[in-house]
Amino acid sequence: MKSNDNIRLLFENINRKGISRRSFVARGAGCTACLSMLSFAGMRTEMPAAQVKKSDEEILKELEAKAARFMSTQGSCARSTFASLNEQFELKADAIVPAIMPFTGGIAGKGETCGAVSGAIFAIGLFFECIKQYEKKQFGTSMRLGGLFFDRFEKEFGSTRCREVVKHQYGRYLDLNKPEDIKIFMEESKKEAKCLQVVQKAAVIAGEIILANS
Repeated sequence: MKSNDNIRLLFENINRKGISRRSFVARGAGCTACLSMLSFAGMRTEMPAAQVKKSDEEILKELEAKAARFMSTQGSCARSTFASLNEQFELKADAIVPAIMPFTGGIAGKGETCGAVSGAIFAIGLFFECIKQYEKKQFGTSMRLGGLFFDRFEKEFGSTRCREVVKHQYGRYLDLNKPEDIKIFMEESKKEAKCLQVVQKAAVIAGEIILANS
């Protein structure tokens, strides 16, 4: 069986059984494809008024809760991170959420950039290049703020690479293309929501950056 087939079957199995907060979350990444999506029709051009009325602490707590909710349905840290930020800040990019799937598992299961990083940076790009630019007419802000997110995430988890983040969280490298490693990953995930921690932290870091620069 090809390695990608293992990943596909894993997600199909998870989707059939459902995913609890203390279960599996795959990883994905890459933002090359995002460039062609930044002009997606329906994107907001202003900060949601509902967010202005809430404290930063309230917004960040909501983000954590949404990350957990999406983790239980999406089965992907890339999609879950992006979806939570998309909903919280009303980016109106719902149709893009499914397209984040190939970034799962460190870009199609290859263990490269963590999907939580990709999802968060994509959301930062959408917010600051498709929303804030209309207010300040300043392009490229997301490059600086994306770099800030990158540095903060790396400091928190020791790396932005999926395989290294897995080692940080699980104490060893796990290859999600190998059935034996998938089994260990699933068993450990049931004991403690280690991937959920990554997704929630990524969403919160991105949320803090958006709030601080809005």
